[in-house]
Amino acid sequence: MKAYITDDKRRMTAVDIETAVGSAGEMQQVRMHPDTLFQTIKGIGGALTEAAAYTYSQLDDDQKEKFLDLYFGENSSNYNLCRLHIESCDFALGNYAYIEDENDKELASFNMDRDRKYIIPFVKAALKRNPDMIFLASPWSPPAFMKTNGEMNHGGKLKEEYAQMWAEVMVRFVTEYEKEGIRISYITVQNEPAATQTWDSCVYTATEEAVFVRDHLKPALVKAGHSDVKIGIWDHNKELILDRARESFGVEGARDVIDFVAFHWYTGDHFETLQQAISEFPDKEFIFTEGCVEYSRFKGDSSVRHAEMYAHDMIGNFKMGANAFIDWNVLLDKQGGPNHVGNFCDAPVMFNDDDKRLDAKLSYYYIQQLSRFVQKGARRALVSSYNRNLECTGFVNPDGSKVMVCLNESDSQVSFTGYDGRETFEYTSAPHSIVTFVW
Repeated sequence: MKAYITDDKRRMTAVDIETAVGSAGEMQQVRMHPDTLFQTIKGIGGALTEAAAYTYSQLDDDQKEKFLDLYFGENSSNYNLCRLHIESCDFALGNYAYIEDENDKELASFNMDRDRKYIIPFVKAALKRNPDMIFLASPWSPPAFMKTNGEMNHGGKLKEEYAQMWAEVMVRFVTEYEKEGIRISYITVQNEPAATQTWDSCVYTATEEAVFVRDHLKPALVKAGHSDVKIGIWDHNKELILDRARESFGVEGARDVIDFVAFHWYTGDHFETLQQAISEFPDKEFIFTEGCVEYSRFKGDSSVRHAEMYAHDMIGNFKMGANAFIDWNVLLDKQGGPNHVGNFCDAPVMFNDDDKRLDAKLSYYYIQQLSRFVQKGARRALVSSYNRNLECTGFVNPDGSKVMVCLNESDSQVSFTGYDGRETFEYTSAPHSIVTFVW
C-alpha cells in the first residue's frame, strides 16, 4: 500500500504502508467496505475561463508546459472534467455576446472570434495532454437585447420572445466548439439563476428553467444533432437544491429532458440537503460545478484553511452521492483575476507577473489528493470513521485499485487502524493534514 500525504510542510509525500491480513479488532477503526458501492464518478477538474486562458497566454513556453503538467499529467492532478462559459462571465476580460443583432433570427451574424483569441487555444492545449477530457458549459447571461433589464450584468430575466433564439445561440456554441474538436458533453441552463449579480447574470425560477429545457433547449439540441448532450439545472448553492429540484422535476415532461443537477458551495455545506435531493432523484446526476476561495470573504484565512475548504467539501459531496467535482478558475494572476467587475478570488495555481513565478498553492495539492487517484468511472465505496475529526471517503477504480482519503482538520493527531475486510494497517494522521491510501 502507498500513502500520499499533504500538510503545511509536505506536498504529496509518498510513503509505504505495511499491511497484514486479518481482523482489525473493534477500536479506533476506519473501515472501508469495497463491496458496498454507490454512485459512479464522472470526473474531477476545474474551469477554463477567459481569465485563466488570458493568464496562461502570458506564460513563457516552459511555464506553459509546467502548468499543463500540473493539471493534466497522470502523475499530477489528472483533471478530466472541465467547465467552460458560454459568452462572458465575471472571470472574463469584459462583457461579450456571440450575437448583437436582435433581428438576426437565423444567427447569420453569430461571432465566436472572442473565444478563439484565448479560450480555444487554451482548451486545445489541455486536450493535447488529455484527449479524453469531458467538457461542461454554462451561460452567465444572454445578450443584453434578450433581457428585461437591457444589459448582461445586474440580473434581469430572459424575455419570453427570445427564449427560442437564446436556446439556438447556446446550441450554436456547442456546434462551433465541436468544429474546433472540443466536444461539449454537459450544458446547464444558467449559472446561478437565483442571483442578481453585479456581473453577468440572469434570473430564472425553477419552473422557468424546466420549461426552457423542455420547450426550447432540448428540441434545439436534438434538431442540431446534439441529442447526446446532457442538460442540467440549478447550477447554484446547495441550501436550495432540494426545493429547486422538486419544482423543476415537477414540471410536466421535465424529468424526460433534464439529466443532471449542478450545484455550488458558497452558502456552506448543506450536505444533508444534497443527500436528500440525490435520494429523491436517483436517476439524475449531481455535479458540483463551482467553488472558490472568495477574497471578499476569506482572503485573511491561512493557506491551510483554504486547502481544507476544498477537501472538506469534496469528501462531503462525494459521501452524499455527488458524481463529479469541478473547481472554479484553474489559473489566475497575482491579484486573483483578471475580473471585469473586481470580483477577485484565489485559485489553486496563480501567476505572479512581477517575478514571473507560477505558484501551486496548498489547495492545489489538497484537490490532487482526490483528483490524481480517483479515476473516471470509479465507484464510491462505503467508509466509516470512528472519530469525528477524521473525515473519510473511498473509491474502487475501474482497474480494481482501491482509494481511501482521510482529512484531519483538527489541531490534534488522530491514530487509527484501517481495515478493508481483508487487510489492516496502522496510521497516525498529523494535525491539519490529508492522506490518500492506494492499494
